[in-house]
Amino acid sequence: MNQEAFSVMIPDMRRLHRYLLAEMVLPFGMALFLISFLLLTKQLLNLVDLVLKNGVPVTTVLTLVAYIIPATFAITVPMSLLVAVLLALGRLASDMELVALRAGGVSLSRLYTPVIWLGLASSLGMLVFNEVALPRFNAAYKELFYTVLRQRSDVALQERIWVKDFEGMILYVDAKDPETKELIGVTIIRPEQPGQALQWIRARRGKVLSDSTGFRVYLDLYDGTLQILGGARGEDLTTMNFNYSRVDLDLEGKLSQIRGTDREPSEMTMRELWRDTSRMPPADPRRPHWLTEMHKKASIAFACLFFLLCGLPLGTLTRRGGRILGFVFALSIIFIYYLLLSIGQTFGDEARLPGWLAMWIPNFAMGLLAWWAGFSAFKERGLFAFARS
Repeated sequence: MNQEAFSVMIPDMRRLHRYLLAEMVLPFGMALFLISFLLLTKQLLNLVDLVLKNGVPVTTVLTLVAYIIPATFAITVPMSLLVAVLLALGRLASDMELVALRAGGVSLSRLYTPVIWLGLASSLGMLVFNEVALPRFNAAYKELFYTVLRQRSDVALQERIWVKDFEGMILYVDAKDPETKELIGVTIIRPEQPGQALQWIRARRGKVLSDSTGFRVYLDLYDGTLQILGGARGEDLTTMNFNYSRVDLDLEGKLSQIRGTDREPSEMTMRELWRDTSRMPPADPRRPHWLTEMHKKASIAFACLFFLLCGLPLGTLTRRGGRILGFVFALSIIFIYYLLLSIGQTFGDEARLPGWLAMWIPNFAMGLLAWWAGFSAFKERGLFAFARS
């Protein structure tokens, strides 16, 4: 190839790469919207109830929605990339554009360059996002939500509904006075815990109060009865009557899980998990679970790359199957990946496999699938012979 022909080839390949990436934009956006909407349906309905039933400002609810949407990106972004590459390659295959490219001397390997770069950029971007931005969004959502509960403390307590949102207790309210917001017929159950017997409280009236200096919510009870079930077999019943009693609903305990060290591993960054696990003794039963969660955050981020590598050759299968076959491939790969991820999570938590191996097995499996699909496509074997008529 002479220098002039080579100089003409480079712009053509760049144009082809831009064309392929442009074909993925619309399917990616649609998939991201639809999958995120499906995952957030329940939360969205609960937030709509805050507006319709409890008078929470729409702006506050929209802010809550903006905070919870990023929480789904760890799952929805890899899924959407897979759907995008499958539909984009399927469209090129069904319109015989891949055949035209092959006839013009452009092999399938030339299409890997933009996909690999896109996968690496997406994986590194999701890794940074999960480490830096996502914990802040989660903390901001929870703090705003509990601020709403503090300012409008009657939101959580609905009539004739057993409420389990408060630490260590279950509440039930017969009715609420719409004018005074006074609670009528309040029942509180404190389940049996180590060092605490089962308690049952019933009051004729109650009122929820919040402490303006902090995230504390109290329930003042009037004219009630406290029953404590004790004894080794629950045979001792102690009954006491009271005119007034105050119950701490312990929202501060919930917020301490956000601000302090008492948080779930899924709510911590990889740096925090590494720091805490390095301080744990090897025999600590929490250590396997925390290490597994740490590696899970990294492995899910790099699912973007492995999903794209799988979708590129598989997308060439859809010339005759159309978009339906592309969706079938996407659902199958997603199901297999998250099934392996769930199994690996169990094995890692139980220390039956090292945490890094348990969480990276799904990516290794996707890598093997990508190698097999790509090898078959290059050799034009079976259904992968996309250049054949």
